[in-house]
Amino acid sequence: MTDGTGAEPFVEHMPEPIMGTVAEAPAVEPLSVPAAATIPADATTSVARPTDVVIVTVLALLAALGDVIAGTAWLIEDSAPDGAAYLAWAAVLIGLGTAALAAILFMGSRIARTLIGLFMIIRIAFQLYVWWKGGSAFAVAAMIEILIAAVVLILLFSRESTAFLTGMKK
Repeated sequence: MTDGTGAEPFVEHMPEPIMGTVAEAPAVEPLSVPAAATIPADATTSVARPTDVVIVTVLALLAALGDVIAGTAWLIEDSAPDGAAYLAWAAVLIGLGTAALAAILFMGSRIARTLIGLFMIIRIAFQLYVWWKGGSAFAVAAMIEILIAAVVLILLFSRESTAFLTGMKK
């Protein structure tokens, strides 16, 4: 099937460029970007937050609230073990630091994970010291705080939490 001129159909004849002239390329427009490509990458590939991270955040916030309340009560009532006001201030500061890190951890920060792990170890050591310094009057509260910190540590370094916080899939 030819068009009568002997040329192949659908073939466009291109003239040869003339030597010594500057051939200008036609203006090229960029391809249109589909609407799906304009959405941020983390919005389309966001991974569901695992239950472990939610539980860790809630427990860390409860532990922080407990520390802030206990430290404030010790300061107001002057009931710190053996009158050691530094323990009350330490409890308040540990509680505030834990609360701030728990909020950052909930957003998926690896650094917050490491720091919360350190804070939980510090909390366990602090509660053991308070228990030793205050005696049996502080035993139950210290045991509960140590148990919460231990559960947070276990869940914080679980497989699901690690996969979510490091960005890897299970």
